[in-house]
Order: sequence, then structure tokens, then C-alpha cells
Amino acid sequence: MSPNLPAALADGESQHREFKRAIENPESVAGEIVAFANSEGGTLYVGVDDDGTVAGLPHPDQVFQTLTHICRDRCIPPVSPVLEQHELAGKTVLSLAVRPELNRQKPYRTAGGLFYVRVGRDKQDATGRELVRIAQAAGELHYDESPVLQTSVQDLSMPALGAYHERQFGLPLEEHLEQSGLTLEGFLRNLRLLHDLDGEPALSVAAVLVFGDDPQRFLPQSRLSAVCFAGPDEDSDLLDRREIRGRLPDAIDEARAFLERNIRQPAREHGFRREDLPLYDLKALGEAIVNAVVHRDYSLSGSQIRVFLFPDRFEVRSPGRLPNSVTLDNIRLGVHAERNRAVATLLTQLGYMSAIGTGIPRLIIRLTRAVSGRDPEFTLVGEELRVRIWARR
Repeated sequence: MSPNLPAALADGESQHREFKRAIENPESVAGEIVAFANSEGGTLYVGVDDDGTVAGLPHPDQVFQTLTHICRDRCIPPVSPVLEQHELAGKTVLSLAVRPELNRQKPYRTAGGLFYVRVGRDKQDATGRELVRIAQAAGELHYDESPVLQTSVQDLSMPALGAYHERQFGLPLEEHLEQSGLTLEGFLRNLRLLHDLDGEPALSVAAVLVFGDDPQRFLPQSRLSAVCFAGPDEDSDLLDRREIRGRLPDAIDEARAFLERNIRQPAREHGFRREDLPLYDLKALGEAIVNAVVHRDYSLSGSQIRVFLFPDRFEVRSPGRLPNSVTLDNIRLGVHAERNRAVATLLTQLGYMSAIGTGIPRLIIRLTRAVSGRDPEFTLVGEELRVRIWARR
């Protein structure tokens, strides 16, 4: 018997724990398993009443086989469980653990075609938006490659697209199209920046964000809010505020300019010589902003990136939880997963980020530590990733 089983049963049902006295409805049990697989994992205990009382199983081998069958045939794609048998007070209990690291093919559904997520002690029907986010987190869907309703090539900024083309291919876009015999639409399709939506060509999310003439017209959540506070918290007086709109490259440049305008530059006097003492390494702050722009969840409407500057620290708050296998621990080691693959590629080609994905340990952590003597902090608050960089004391 697992030494943790009595404590787990005593704690009752929770976000990660479900009790079943018996397997009476295989589709319902499949729903519980699918809900765990689509969420953060969990354990189903069979042979236990809802209140945690051990009822036991008279035929555990048969139930074991039934659970195996449910995971294999009634969960789509099949779920890989960890099944164990326990003896408690002379009664047999089976546990079925759904571990996220063993089940990455999200989203999962039941054989009856239902998608569930775990919310508190219950399974609930997954909404369309939740399914998109589940697939994004698993790396099965890149939202930035999907088409944007009511867009066309007329919504592109041709100067921005032309500048990118000349940087990437070494010749003007018009000359390239003439030499290759491609149309503009054909060129954009080759780059996966144009797709068909209801039989009409539509720009991808990445195309709108990086080359759009007015990205916020279609994706208002792509703006940035930058605020400089006089005091240590968000209730303090505002010294400066800027709502930053436009294409992502321009937004990154404007956010950097905002910081340069508002960061104080103290100095130490040595006789007739003045020694400037920078509060931050601006490369580290710039990398934090670029990371937020590249990796935020653009499917979350109504949530923009927020850049805050306080007297003692800088913070960037980015909508969306960490993608796929990234955690608050391994993110510091450079582990990364591209939530927005197309955006990352375009901004790398435009020189805003490195293709090797080591910006956090190489720039943010090392450069911040060198200036302030303190490591940056990475935290998740609800559906928001927050990066805090401390100023020089």
C-alpha cells in the first residue's frame, strides 16, 4: 500500500483527485480520465466512496482490465495511465494516475466525442477557447498561423513587408516577384502568411502582427501598456504612461524608448570626474520585452502585455501560462517552447531575437545579476507570466 494513500483519501476529492465506488458507466469514467489528461493530471481512486470511505473492490482484476480498456479504447487519443493496486484495512483499492509528462497529445476526448477539463472537484465541458489553449500548450496548434477573419493583402503595410524582404532575401520585393513569376499572394502563401478562410484569402495572425497596416484593428489585444510609477506599487502616482500600438517590431522599439526615457541615471562624483551608475542593463530589459511579445498567448482577447517601471524594479506581465514542457524552474535554464512559431521566426529574421533560444539565462539572468546582484523573478499569477528585474540598490 502506498504510504500516502490514507492521507490522500482523508483529504477528499480535489482538483487532482477523484473517487469512484465502482465502474458503473465507462463513458463517465472516460470523462474523468480525459479531464485529468486535458488539465494538470490527477488520480482516480476506484473502490472509494465520495466521502473518502474505503468500500473496496470484490473483483479488482476485472476492474483493472476495465480501466485499461477505457484508457485504450474510450479515450481518444489513448491515455497512458499508471495503474496500481492497494490494500487498506483488508480491502482493495485501485488508483489510476494520469501524468502530464506521459500524455502530451492534447486535447483528449471520450469515445462519445466529449472534451472535458478538470475544474476544482468536477469535470466540465471544455469550451472552444479552452480547446484552442489546450492544443497550444501541447504544441499541437500554433495560433499565430491561423487566418484572421475579414483580412486580405490590402491590410498589409507594403513598406514593412518590403523592408523585411530586402533584409531577408537581398533584393526588392517587386524585383523578386517579377523574376520568380510569383504573385504577391503566391509569395505570402509560400511563407504561410496567407491562408484560405471560407474560400477567401486571409492573412495569418503573424502576418497581421508583424506586417499589418493596423494590427489592433483586428487583434486589439496586441497593444502594449507601459506605465512608470512614482512609488513602489500600482496605487502610486503615474509619472508617465503610454499605450503602444502598431506592428510588433515598432511596439518593441517604442517600449525600449519608453524605458530609456523614464529610467533614472544616478552617478558618483570622483573629484572632477563623474561615474554613471546604470540602474539596469538595458539589454536585459529589452530581452524581457521581446520574450513577452514573442511568447504571449495572442488568443487571449482583452489582455495586453503590461510593462511597469517602479523606483526599485521593472516588471513585464505577459498574458498566457507557460507553454508545453516549460516550467518556472527550467525556464531559467533556457528551456523554451515556441507558442508563436511564425512570430518567433519573423522577429528572428528581423534581428529582434536570437534563434538559439538562450536569452533568459544568457542575457536576462546574467546581465541582471551583474548590475543589481539579484536574480530576476519569474512567477505565474492566474493566466499571466510575470518577470521582475530589480534595479541596482
